[in-house]
Amino acid sequence: MFRLRAVALFPAMLAAALYPAGPAWASCAANQLYTYTFNTAPAATLSYASSYTYTATNPSGQSVNITISFTTNGLSSSQINSTQMPAINNLINDTTGNNNLMIGGTFSGRTTAITSGTRTINTTLTFASTVRDVRVQLNDIDFTANQFRDWIYVSGTSAAGSYVPGITTPYTNNNAAGPRSDGTSVVTLGAATTPYNISSNEAVGTGDNPNTGANAGTIYAAWAQPITTATIYYGNYPYTTGENTTGQQAYGIQTISFCPMPAITVVKTSAAYDDPVNGNTNPRLIPGADVDYTLTVTNAGGSPVDVSTTGLTDVLPAATTFYNGDIDTATAGVQNFVFTPNASGLTLAATNITYSNNGGSTYAYTPASGYDASVKALKFLPQGTMAANSSFAIRYRVKIN
Repeated sequence: MFRLRAVALFPAMLAAALYPAGPAWASCAANQLYTYTFNTAPAATLSYASSYTYTATNPSGQSVNITISFTTNGLSSSQINSTQMPAINNLINDTTGNNNLMIGGTFSGRTTAITSGTRTINTTLTFASTVRDVRVQLNDIDFTANQFRDWIYVSGTSAAGSYVPGITTPYTNNNAAGPRSDGTSVVTLGAATTPYNISSNEAVGTGDNPNTGANAGTIYAAWAQPITTATIYYGNYPYTTGENTTGQQAYGIQTISFCPMPAITVVKTSAAYDDPVNGNTNPRLIPGADVDYTLTVTNAGGSPVDVSTTGLTDVLPAATTFYNGDIDTATAGVQNFVFTPNASGLTLAATNITYSNNGGSTYAYTPASGYDASVKALKFLPQGTMAANSSFAIRYRVKIN
């Protein structure tokens, strides 16, 4: 009865865990960067009342959908130069001939608060799943006296919260520690209180910019945090000295790029190595048997992972004893583990493994040679950057008590 119970229940004890729960990702490989650009998209007249799905692709031929939707308030006209907005056309771009998704119209008055939902056009990009390294290029953020001052507020969200993007221009201004404006650009970025009172999420036009063939009115919004949606709030900044009318205005979205998140899984399996009844011939998981545990870690996502900041912990079942002896006859010396890197690009040395004698509260124990019942848990810290769409395996040995 005891042996049968051990065979039936022992595999159910298998468990291993990543720490921390959210692995740190490394720089996105070029062949995993997804991009959708309106440069070559076919011209089209769209509707603010509808949503549209576009397919971003990477050089490896994979694809991810992006859905774009709109919310408008206070538009007295949704036309620009007799063109119905929104539209895909080349009226706005940073290189003559390229198309942009053009968003604009004429508000019934100036926007008093950019996030209020009053006299604004809100454009939301929704990704099929949470993504990282999102970057959006916006064109023709500028100003024409007594007509409009383009006012942009950009935010990204995920289940964890809302995030301020890094906002830059092709010149030296940004919304971080650098200058808010630059003589070559026609955009001022927040956070600033003069001459425009804007937060770090915001940009306003400061001068006139040609609609096409120039990038003085271009900004890039990029998120360091993973996000699921990005929303661009668009309005007309309040009147400044000498202004008393409101006219038509528009900006363009040109390119959206991003990387997928890592998708890390850990599978722990067991295989009997020998047992006191059958030896190495068809060994069973019975008391006295030596068992090899294998931890297989797979990164199925399109992002590499910095596993130097993410490791594996494995608490041993109470009915086992760790074997601190040689299980790798193919390698010189005593190896109490076998590391199979596959295509992960990682390494694992004996110095990257630590041991716990208190169930994983601390990992400062030095195991004795041979079977050591004091080892209660192991921690593995492979070194390097784990490639996207790769796996590695770690094998070690215990005895069933």
